[in-house]
Amino acid sequence: MDPVSKRDVLKASGGLATFALAGCLGSGTGSGGGGDGGTTSIGVGIPSATTTSGSASNSLQRVVEEVSGDTEPAGEIRWNNQETGGDPPSLRQYNQGNVQATTGGNFVVASALQDASPFSEQPVEEVPHQMFSLAPLHLQILAVEGSGIETTDDLVGNNLWPLPPQWGLRSQAEVVLQNVGLWSELQDTNSIVDAGTDQVAGRIEEGDLDAIMCYGSGFASLPGWATEVDARANLTPVEWTDSFIEGTNSTRGTSHSEIEAYGWENQNFTGDNIDIYGADFQFFLSPAISRDVGYELARISHENAESLRDGQPAYSDHSDVETMASLFLEGHPIHAGTYDFLEDQDVDMSAYTRGDIQD
Repeated sequence: MDPVSKRDVLKASGGLATFALAGCLGSGTGSGGGGDGGTTSIGVGIPSATTTSGSASNSLQRVVEEVSGDTEPAGEIRWNNQETGGDPPSLRQYNQGNVQATTGGNFVVASALQDASPFSEQPVEEVPHQMFSLAPLHLQILAVEGSGIETTDDLVGNNLWPLPPQWGLRSQAEVVLQNVGLWSELQDTNSIVDAGTDQVAGRIEEGDLDAIMCYGSGFASLPGWATEVDARANLTPVEWTDSFIEGTNSTRGTSHSEIEAYGWENQNFTGDNIDIYGADFQFFLSPAISRDVGYELARISHENAESLRDGQPAYSDHSDVETMASLFLEGHPIHAGTYDFLEDQDVDMSAYTRGDIQD
């Protein structure tokens, strides 16, 4: 069967607003497909092992290896993580046939569908189906103690690290900063600092950073790289102005809220209310992967929720099947295996579209 392109889906669904996506890569025993009692090896694009999504996928890889065995009719499943550097690179690797699944944020998926940044100059043709929730993230802005930064109005002219440039979360941050009217000013004043997550704590100690963007994951923990920052730096939350909140709320798939700070074990603001915007993350799976394999992956995630969260505390609690479906985009195809599993568990799937398996 020929691949279903995102543009074909858009024609069928009547427009961009539905966020319907489809994709196809990999087939046959050993590189996708599966469901014939053989072995299905699934390459999975993750940003890195130190990110929340990468750590969650590593936890799933471990559990799948432990329990999948030779399950009929799916056969043996191998979930093989591959670091790509970010969600946009993962989608590009997917389109090149190098992976058959990804972790990713809904913002990046919606951006890929719309050929919006970071896909405006180099669009991708195929995007995988939704699988199940990974975790909601909570993006926040923190100032280095002594920087003099108190509100978002103080960011221009100070050195800000808005996450690594290749990440989907960075793309979302850039759009937010554009919509609040700060991005051009930050660039004009050379306020943007580009660095990898492994450099942030050191750059703060060297005095190269005055503020950072960071995130908590699933009301449970910080990503691994941020725990190092927590241990080596003194930080304070930056207060968001009304105009910053208004611009954030005008960004697609993004909204401001206040939550109780969590995960920061060495800071004075843990338990205080802080400003954040959300970023929902899921697992995504190629429709070239069989219905039976997708069903088995959903069952494994549901039945081994405690072990998965032992590996990554922010991993959504899939012991509650409703949670597995909690981050779905409406109108965006759900992998047939996941869809059938959730329906068998009495989850109301009437608002969602069951994706077609591609032979």
